[in-house]
Amino acid sequence: MMKYRILFITVAASLCFSCEISVSNIYLQDVTVDSNGLSCKGIKVMDHTEKNDRTEFSYGEKIVFLYDEMKGFALQDGKAYPNMSIYLITKQGDTILSKPNLFPHEQGYTEKDLNLRTNVLFAKPMLPNNEYKVAVNVVDKNSDAYYNWERNFSVIHNPLLKTKKNGFTYEVQYLYSNNREVVIANNIIKRNEEIALFIENIEGFEVDSYGDANIKATIDLTEADGTLINLNDDLFPNLVNAKDLNEQLYASLKITKKNIKNPVTCTFTLKDTNNGHQLETTFDLTVID
Repeated sequence: MMKYRILFITVAASLCFSCEISVSNIYLQDVTVDSNGLSCKGIKVMDHTEKNDRTEFSYGEKIVFLYDEMKGFALQDGKAYPNMSIYLITKQGDTILSKPNLFPHEQGYTEKDLNLRTNVLFAKPMLPNNEYKVAVNVVDKNSDAYYNWERNFSVIHNPLLKTKKNGFTYEVQYLYSNNREVVIANNIIKRNEEIALFIENIEGFEVDSYGDANIKATIDLTEADGTLINLNDDLFPNLVNAKDLNEQLYASLKITKKNIKNPVTCTFTLKDTNNGHQLETTFDLTVID
């Protein structure tokens, strides 16, 4: 195990030029809209699992909101000049993230190419077991027209991960695909896909005078019929810097075997050999070719 950091870009705005993107046919519901001049048929949702209208997301899930046929821009030489701002607001009304002026450059787009979308990743500064509001402001740089919308969401711990712990605490835990560069929100992965289990801000280690912890960790993979696919029972052969462990602990896995009997049960165990604190996380994966 080595230190491995994932950089989450929590919110972003972009224009989509591909006509091959598959999106939901159902518009987002329970959306508060305030508009003047700009309008669209509705907001569609696209994610990396199933396209649906949810208000609850596992930590790390990425959602794309697409605006269906947004119109009303004051065209100059046949081009529109949009801008967008995105805000994340807590249930108490505090703004925890502000991203104004996401299209700062004076670049115009034809109406054909004007497929606006908003990307939201339900990760830090958002945390599980909390409710938030996403507020998006779309404006026309060449007029007073605008289209503002907001909607409430909640972030939860990934229900795929079943964890028992004694003495250890942590802030967030998630599965990540290095190949797809997304957090795994369902249990379907591909054979040979590189997966990692991440645990962040974990505490409960006994630390020696050099700042090191003496821990043991294992991970094993078992098919549905009980066949052991893989066992790594010595993920930490040496003392480990406790500060690095606290920031982010991860265990990687990859299933290469053909004709797997699904689901595959993965079990990760962690133990502090000095104070006896323990943690065990299990999750099931369905492996496809």
